[in-house]
Amino acid sequence: MLYIRLLPGVLLGLTLFWFAGCQNTSDSEAIETGGSRIVHLDITSRGPAFGGQIFGEVGPYEILTGTASAVADPDAAENSGIVDLIRAPRNDSGLVEYKFNFHILKPLDLMKGNGVSVYEINNRGRRIVYQYFNGGGTGYKESDIGSGFLMRQGYTYISSGWMHSADAGGETSLLLANLPAASEDGETITGISMEEWIDPDSASFGELTYPAVTLDQAGGTLTYRQRQDDPRESLPVSHWSYETRTSVDVTPPEGSDAGTIYEFIYEAQDPVVMGLGFAAIRDFVSFGRYEAVDEFGQTNPLFVDGAPVLKHTVAIGSSQSGRMVRDFLYQGFNRDTAGRFVFDGMNAYVAGARRTFVNARFAQPGRWSRQHEDHNYPMDEFPFTFETTTDPLSGKTDGILAVCTASETCPKIIQVDTESEWYGAHGSLVVTDASGHMVNLPGNVRYWMLTTAHLQRDAGCRDPANPVAPFPYYRAAFDATVQWVRDDVEPPATSAPSVDDGTAVGPKEQEEGYPTIPGKPFNSAISTLGVRDFSSWPPIESVEKYPLFVPRLDKDGNSTAGVVIPEGVVPLATMGKAIRGPGFSAGELCSANGSWLPFPRTMNDRLAKGDSRLSIQERYPDGLKEYAEKYGRAVEMLVSNRYLLPEDGSTFKTSAMSGLGAGLLESGLR
Repeated sequence: MLYIRLLPGVLLGLTLFWFAGCQNTSDSEAIETGGSRIVHLDITSRGPAFGGQIFGEVGPYEILTGTASAVADPDAAENSGIVDLIRAPRNDSGLVEYKFNFHILKPLDLMKGNGVSVYEINNRGRRIVYQYFNGGGTGYKESDIGSGFLMRQGYTYISSGWMHSADAGGETSLLLANLPAASEDGETITGISMEEWIDPDSASFGELTYPAVTLDQAGGTLTYRQRQDDPRESLPVSHWSYETRTSVDVTPPEGSDAGTIYEFIYEAQDPVVMGLGFAAIRDFVSFGRYEAVDEFGQTNPLFVDGAPVLKHTVAIGSSQSGRMVRDFLYQGFNRDTAGRFVFDGMNAYVAGARRTFVNARFAQPGRWSRQHEDHNYPMDEFPFTFETTTDPLSGKTDGILAVCTASETCPKIIQVDTESEWYGAHGSLVVTDASGHMVNLPGNVRYWMLTTAHLQRDAGCRDPANPVAPFPYYRAAFDATVQWVRDDVEPPATSAPSVDDGTAVGPKEQEEGYPTIPGKPFNSAISTLGVRDFSSWPPIESVEKYPLFVPRLDKDGNSTAGVVIPEGVVPLATMGKAIRGPGFSAGELCSANGSWLPFPRTMNDRLAKGDSRLSIQERYPDGLKEYAEKYGRAVEMLVSNRYLLPEDGSTFKTSAMSGLGAGLLESGLR
């Protein structure tokens, strides 16, 4: 198993996807010199976006789609950390060729834009933050505009493929990359890989990321366990078999349920050079910022009259791509091949203390570790915080920004997590060192923890999902980052629970203030973490764990520190962690979800049920009017402190009269 800086990376794709045959002769013939770069932008479609809609003084937008052809120099210093790049096929110039597709959404007249490009590191090929920001669809039709947040302000939006996947088919809305497989002097590379599955009814159950070397069952081991810390039990060979070299048929054992963890360890072959995804992002963004034409004479669509128009570029990424933001920085890719900045600013949303499983042999980028599932994949290893610290468990000294600090290419960063990441993604380690002491984040970093949930809403959770979306706060963080980068306006301060003031506590201490909620007792589950040894599969984890903290709760069971959302200041429910229900490994954390446990409607309801939380009636005796006024004041405080944009604040105050609490409060509970 190979690692960069002891950071493993994994993969999600497997064979070469729909761009098969990407190394066409014309591109190869055009590549004559060394160096990693974009060789050609093949713009296959260019036309009006949103039906020609006019966005104020910015005017109409156009959408460009196409394919970028790129090369990477395996011998160049800037690529030295890309695992197995030296083992990828080379062209006659000694360079590795690959391709990816891209989308560019820009003002038709680029000079009328605001001079800032926003680059989304997409999530498994999907442009989810684009949808979060605009509140519309994922496309470029008039029906997709939503609020038009990005277009009204004149941003140029860009996204491109970085993740290799064989499962993309011909779905052109996905942005993916065709990355080469590695070999050893022309011979197939083999090695041990691990798959994990839950829920036999899911589409991916039994699928293998890489082809098995053999269909002989002696080459694989399949175990199962109900919970993460349960002993592994071997599944007899009579209960599983290879269907193909990339899929396994499994008969669940008696007594298992949809949450049972199946772990398959087998000998795989043909590892894809997944780390090239980092170079794909670096070189594409660098080309867009600094190069007037490609090597085929194609004009850079982000230049006007041969000169760059976009002065600043901010990267955004959520969940998987938020973790990519952190890893991109950690692995030193914010310095391009000429030593220039790639991104001036970056936002990582709901990433926690994790990075990715991308830059390693037999990588699986789609994996993400949680308390119950995917827990044993290498993506949440030291370092966890941006500041350089020393890990007492491993003895290493490192930090997310160590490389970019040395090269003087660190961007301005705002990371926004929800409470979910403090339970399932070791979020407290972003603001503490590995000994549990608070750290002073570098001056170019801000961190916000929102007192709401990740908003996954997976099936199988015991309780109703928390319906409060974190997306408006993502917009505020993005807006603050742009002002910071472009106008040198200081952003809102870091806001998160703190060990020093007692608002960050251990799970046992958190339980002390938890309310009595009939049938919903306190659940102490969090995703623990030790040092893992990945020299064998499954990895071995140290007995000693890192100190982890969770938010202190008030008497309603809601968080008391961080960016406290209006629904926490003027509550209608307990907004806690989500727990798996019966038939789904009951009691474990339910992915990255949050729960919504409504307060009793009346005092009589509360007393009859034995609920310790005040009822809606007792909290807001004057009904909806009182609730809306208090809610509005909480919104105004967030807007004043710039954790919420004014336009979102206005929407919030309007929705308070017809949203979550209106049904209860309008019914005359007095």
